[in-house]
Amino acid sequence: MPEPRGARGGTGGLSAALGRTRTEVLRALTEPRTTTELARRTGISNATASAHATALRAAGLITTTRTGRSVHHERTPLGALLLAGGADRGSPPGP
Repeated sequence: MPEPRGARGGTGGLSAALGRTRTEVLRALTEPRTTTELARRTGISNATASAHATALRAAGLITTTRTGRSVHHERTPLGALLLAGGADRGSPPGP
């Protein structure tokens, strides 16, 4: 059975599901970043970056840690898998 367009090796399908900006925010998290860093890397305001981080966190795609006044966002394994295009879909889930 053919796979939907963008299902492997790209984020076209992911952008269709999450939206372009949320996909870019998720992509920008190659390492933990603050909301301000996410905003700068993606060309959006801090408030918009925060709103997208909230949605991604609610979906289980990122985690957020507060240290004093700093807030750091990081991809979860699920977020990383989605960006990878689900290359391990044929493998059984890990323990």
